[in-house]
Amino acid sequence: MRDFVHHFYFDPVTKKLIDEAVAFNNQAHVLSRQGDYAGSERLHLRALDIKLSAVGENDVTAVTRNELGEVYIKMGRIADAEEQLRKAVSVRLRTGPAYDAAVSLENLGQVYEAKGNFEEARKVRRSHPGNIMVCGNNKCPGKTFHQSQLLACSGCKSAFYCGKACQAKDWRARHKKLCKAYTNTDH
Repeated sequence: MRDFVHHFYFDPVTKKLIDEAVAFNNQAHVLSRQGDYAGSERLHLRALDIKLSAVGENDVTAVTRNELGEVYIKMGRIADAEEQLRKAVSVRLRTGPAYDAAVSLENLGQVYEAKGNFEEARKVRRSHPGNIMVCGNNKCPGKTFHQSQLLACSGCKSAFYCGKACQAKDWRARHKKLCKAYTNTDH
């Protein structure tokens, strides 16, 4: 999870609702780190319902949609992840900041990797209008990069990294199985 909490001004009633939703999101993060993805999903969905009723579809809800998409990726629920991340990307590309949009684009790229569609994964990751991307290693500190600063995976050329150390970490944690399956087939 690489999102940052943004500070917005809300009237007192709306602020109370958003604070309640954020508390659910925070509890969901704890459950996700513990491997309780179903519990995490349940809390993120509660937070999303509260946020949607309080402020509608905007950057506040996009935060939760992105987090929910990340949980669905971990659960292997790729279609659900794609749905949430597409909605997050749509909002984040309109409202910014650039980092948030790049995170959601990276997550959506991981969805396409999981579907075996590496061409679409590359296209999505590189689709930020400002040519902004994040490192494909989700443990990389929250920083944006210009596309030209990142190294593409030499196998699939679809995942992008800020350096060899991040590429090696993501290779072991996530990318290896997907990349090898892709590069060992005719595409």
